[in-house]
Amino acid sequence: MISVTGGIYMEQQLINVKGLSRDYKIAKREGGILKFMFARKFEMINAVKDINFSISKGSLVGFVGPNGAGKSTTIKMLSGILAPTSGNITVMGNDPFKKRKQNAYHIGVVFGQRSQLWWDLPISDTFKLLKKIYRIQDNVYAKNLDLFKEYLDLESIWNQPVRQLSLGQRMRAEIAASILHNPELLFLDEPTIGLDIVAKRQIREFILKLNREYKTTVILTSHDMKDIEEICERIILIDKGVIVVDCPMTNLRDSYNKTSVVTVNLLAPINEFDIPGVKGVPELNGLKWSFVVDKTVSSAGHLLFEISKIAEIADIEIKEKAIEDIIHDIYLSNDSKILIDQ
Repeated sequence: MISVTGGIYMEQQLINVKGLSRDYKIAKREGGILKFMFARKFEMINAVKDINFSISKGSLVGFVGPNGAGKSTTIKMLSGILAPTSGNITVMGNDPFKKRKQNAYHIGVVFGQRSQLWWDLPISDTFKLLKKIYRIQDNVYAKNLDLFKEYLDLESIWNQPVRQLSLGQRMRAEIAASILHNPELLFLDEPTIGLDIVAKRQIREFILKLNREYKTTVILTSHDMKDIEEICERIILIDKGVIVVDCPMTNLRDSYNKTSVVTVNLLAPINEFDIPGVKGVPELNGLKWSFVVDKTVSSAGHLLFEISKIAEIADIEIKEKAIEDIIHDIYLSNDSKILIDQ
């Protein structure tokens, strides 16, 4: 497993998780209905298995995994919805399950498939109710509403019932509702699911603004790797209930992205080109070359420098492996029991 010490992780820890596990007892369906009702057999499902991590205040963390990997179960334990089978969790110094009501004043939660808004009420009425529930002071409430109306474009939908909103409008309102009380910690589970490109970008930019200006700690789960790539500084990958990677995003790219593809268009052809760590394929009679660069041996910069010695370059394109492809490779490696350890 990739792990990280030092830097931002040595600051004040907002979340500490040690030996965390969660098991489910599932009834096995065998025989007829009478046998199932009166002579049931059960099996234990280990959704989360002895995981450990800590998250410091102000972090932007992506919590990623395939369906059934244990990420949603972990988020539910961190937010106090579920109690762990074993292990310890502290969130802002408290056990999140035992102190769920107390912690609710300091955390915000958004689940992409579920709503915390009142379906038949206008957003304005919903927010007034939330103001009373969270005991938000008038000046804080007014300041936050101004922020939401400016950056989440709530002004145009302020008096509309939630049931009349588009998915993108509702998700902007959901995020605003979750941070109305200025939480220190924000859990976002698939906040951009089903949204168009414009709505996704608006939400991503707002999350970054929250973190930058208010030091809000964000834990994000998403199957859209663009969310993770654009928002998160750190990534935790979980698979089959076990954390397989925990590192800064930059380290993830460096550890798995061993090659880059460089495409070069030339003003004059070259027929042969040989650099250690570089494999090239000519096209268009040598006017265009596609190179695969082994970054452990060479670099795109070195390649271009060498080409410029013998030919004039008209155009360059450099492609790195996408984060989604890197994560896919990690899961394949995990199946083969070949884990990164750094």
